[in-house]
Amino acid sequence: MTETRLLRLRTINGDATRIMANVAYMGSQAPVSVTLGIDYTLENPGAGFPVRPFLTGRSQHPEFPYTVASGTTIALLQCEANALVAAGAATYG
Repeated sequence: MTETRLLRLRTINGDATRIMANVAYMGSQAPVSVTLGIDYTLENPGAGFPVRPFLTGRSQHPEFPYTVASGTTIALLQCEANALVAAGAATYG
């Protein structure tokens, strides 16, 4: 039996589609690149959620909510990348 712990990252399509990441398994430590098909507004996922790989190394992290423009390729944790692709909001690569 696989454990599931869903974390709502945001909604799209006028709140009709939720982007839900299964954080029971965060995935490998290797970042996964996705190209956004929407403007993606990052919310603060809360305490204990690792820093998103594309924000690592910045001298100052952005304030939440933080919007990344459609068409941008960013590196994310595997669970978040999978959730975006499953919702039709991004493609791998």
